[in-house]
Amino acid sequence: MKLLKTKKVGQLDTFVKGIVGVAIVLGVGLLVLVEFQDTMTADSTEANATGDIIDTLADIPTWIGIIVVVAMAALVMAYFYFKNK
Repeated sequence: MKLLKTKKVGQLDTFVKGIVGVAIVLGVGLLVLVEFQDTMTADSTEANATGDIIDTLADIPTWIGIIVVVAMAALVMAYFYFKNK
């Protein structure tokens, strides 16, 4: 638990809060775009452009899980690295 006292792991909460914040903003943004697209005329240039943006942004949340896994792996590696020091 020496690692926790040195604040090396204590900065993890800032990372987690950032990831959660980004996920919430992406989720709300996608919901707003979908509702905005529903008010447009079907097959119009605006509706197609909004649909393209929604499709592009929909891929980003899949990376959040990968980022969290990499952060946890870094945490485990840091624990074992600093364990002997």
